Amino acid sequence: MSRTIRIGLLLLAGFGAAAAAAAQEGADTGGPVYDRSFFDRTQPSNAYEMVALLPGFTIVEGDTDVRGYSGAAGNVLIDGQRPSGKTDTLATILKRIPAARVGRIELIRAGTASYDMQGYALLANVILVKAGRISGRIEAEQALYRHGLHAPRISAQATLDRHDRVVDLFATAYREIDDEHGFGIRNRFAADGSPLRLVDYAQPEGARVVQATLAYRQPLLGGTLHINALVQDKRKFADIAYAVRFPAPDTIDGSERETARTYESGLRYERALGPANDLEVVGSYRSVATLGIDREASASGNSVSDERSDASEAILRASLRHRRGGLTIEAGAEGAINGLDSRNALVEDGEPVVLPHADVRVTERRAELFATASGALNPHVNAELGVRYEMSRLSQTGDVNLVKSLAFWKPRARLSWTPAADRTLRLLIEREVGQLDFGDFVGAASLTNGTVSAGNADLEPDSLWRLEATYERRFGAGSFTLAVRREWISNLVDQLPVVIDGTVFDAVGNIGSARRDIFEASLKWPLEGLGAKGVVVTADMMARRSRATDPTTGARRSISGDLPVEAKVAFTHDIPAWKLRWGGSYAFARTETGFKVEEVERDRLAGRLDLFAEYHPDARWTFRLFGKNLTDSAATRTRDIYTGVRGDSALRYRELRVLRSGRYVGLTVQRSFGG
Repeated sequence: MSRTIRIGLLLLAGFGAAAAAAAQEGADTGGPVYDRSFFDRTQPSNAYEMVALLPGFTIVEGDTDVRGYSGAAGNVLIDGQRPSGKTDTLATILKRIPAARVGRIELIRAGTASYDMQGYALLANVILVKAGRISGRIEAEQALYRHGLHAPRISAQATLDRHDRVVDLFATAYREIDDEHGFGIRNRFAADGSPLRLVDYAQPEGARVVQATLAYRQPLLGGTLHINALVQDKRKFADIAYAVRFPAPDTIDGSERETARTYESGLRYERALGPANDLEVVGSYRSVATLGIDREASASGNSVSDERSDASEAILRASLRHRRGGLTIEAGAEGAINGLDSRNALVEDGEPVVLPHADVRVTERRAELFATASGALNPHVNAELGVRYEMSRLSQTGDVNLVKSLAFWKPRARLSWTPAADRTLRLLIEREVGQLDFGDFVGAASLTNGTVSAGNADLEPDSLWRLEATYERRFGAGSFTLAVRREWISNLVDQLPVVIDGTVFDAVGNIGSARRDIFEASLKWPLEGLGAKGVVVTADMMARRSRATDPTTGARRSISGDLPVEAKVAFTHDIPAWKLRWGGSYAFARTETGFKVEEVERDRLAGRLDLFAEYHPDARWTFRLFGKNLTDSAATRTRDIYTGVRGDSALRYRELRVLRSGRYVGLTVQRSFGG
């Protein structure tokens, strides 16, 4: 690995020298600013649609499963600040902001401004209009599915803006249907292809959600205080039915129910300490209580799986940013206390079944120190150097008693070369260290799949070195971006066999080193130059190739869960004279493969077509008619089940599950007020 690191550093040094030699005076090292006139031709309804139109920019959601603040944030700011909470995605938050509230959007490039980039090369900063009055929006939606399923939604938002004090209130209640499940077959075949079981199968899934949020901002002691709070009740459901046709008629009924209650609160305080220094303090607390009950019953018996957990996280982070000339230096510290109390149980025909490591309590105390320096080396070249040092102590009690201490260095170096105003080349080398998923410490049972997995207390986080090159070309309101990266992974976290009391179980564990290559391309292309006024085409594609050594067979294979290809094309056509906007998207088929001890599972989602038409009779009303999954595409799961450990055992059977949720249509009505 040390040789890899040296090669990467030499590449960065060589690129920096070449860029400096080629640099010429006068290039703009900052990002452009897009005011409202840039978006007028496309009639966007909300801030999400506006950000999606920015040339050279792709929205990246933060990883909300990451504990702590670093790494959990996405690449979009609102009035210069990231959302403090983790429950709502960036897309959800941006879609709540009406386009009329957006004054402009700034594109921020690493090394050119005094912002915490959180490792991103680009940030979008959505600047809201200070209206000084009450404004908001009411939205109602209904979607109709096959088989009588429906998904209503109602939400309301109100903003009281008194210039120096702003209150945002939001509430919503809705039902969502998982369109990757539905109705179809679930058949089993022997190794020679002969049928073992033929079943008409149904598994409609969805969730009912009620949520309320509050955000408040006011001046305080020469700075600005932000407070946020969220309450959410989410109830997932799945109703499962087998109608066995062969070898003998039979019926099996099942259900899955899960209730998750989330409470979240946070505060952020920022204050200028003179003309060259800024202080920022962030604190948050989040708790999630989850109860899941799965049932399955047939003429031959019944089973009940009970999974309960209480998770919590408390974070405190402080950073100081200093500017001197074109150089920005940021340093700070973050501390977090995380906990999980998980208790799982399985009962078959009234008798408890022992699950390995099913009662576990985990506590983590984590601290991180970080420092970043960024600035312009010359008018064309920007550099960013950063390092983070993370320390944590994990304690497990219950079925497993274990204490573990971890510490990691995570350096990063990025160079950006802008030889002309319309093109940029970036090089990145960094080390990342993953976080252990507390759920992997706990054993669990799946009645739907008929599997039992063991918890693994002796997990280590995986780590990787990443080398990445990105080329960005902008043309008017359009752009083309190409990125290639290679990752060298150590202690890969994947599936492996564990033996407990003489029985082999599936578990999550470290399986050694691996490598991953990624190719990514993105296109935003307004077609006005070709005579198609108001038409914008977008295309995104990501291809992955990974190689790891299977701990069960010893063969080389891809990393479990890696998608070989993801691709999507979309278009919008705006006709301002008709107050109309319509468009569609097509997501190409994708396949995900998972490797377990006695099973290989492949999930394939076929290509899907969505269309919409949006009508704006005036600035306050929006009517949106949409149709999704118009290709009635199937979600196919293929499971190869072996008689024992793969590689040493024969194929017991192949299970083929094909489900369709069907085409569905809906109508959304929005009414804005105030502002």
